Amino acid sequence: MPHVVSLDAYRAHRQTLAPAPEVPPKRPVINDGQIFARNYSDPEGLVFAVLKIREVLRYHMRDDDGWQPLALAMLDAAYHFEAARSEALADACRALKDYMLAGMTPDNASDMTAALLLCDLIEKSPARRSAPDI
Repeated sequence: MPHVVSLDAYRAHRQTLAPAPEVPPKRPVINDGQIFARNYSDPEGLVFAVLKIREVLRYHMRDDDGWQPLALAMLDAAYHFEAARSEALADACRALKDYMLAGMTPDNASDMTAALLLCDLIEKSPARRSAPDI
């Protein structure tokens, strides 16, 4: 049965609730089987790669959110890929790779290298979509 609550009582109750504590991101788990078992020319593989890149960057660059629009631009360019305008995908991948290389350190080199590999796979795989069938 509905229950009527005054707006002031609702606001007072909301202010007493403590905000949820921020949970730090977990270290990304990446292995060769995850990377090479996917087809990056279809949307499922594309989304997997972008989410895995996001996982790596969120863990290693948690104080810097500048990579987020770059990752979204790469996802958009790969999803809307046209062979005649392939430079849009190359530019988007290049911008994200440059950003990752700038943030690479000896401590995060293995994870960042895997993220760079995923960028390369996204960039190179649409060529297979536009190749004529034999």
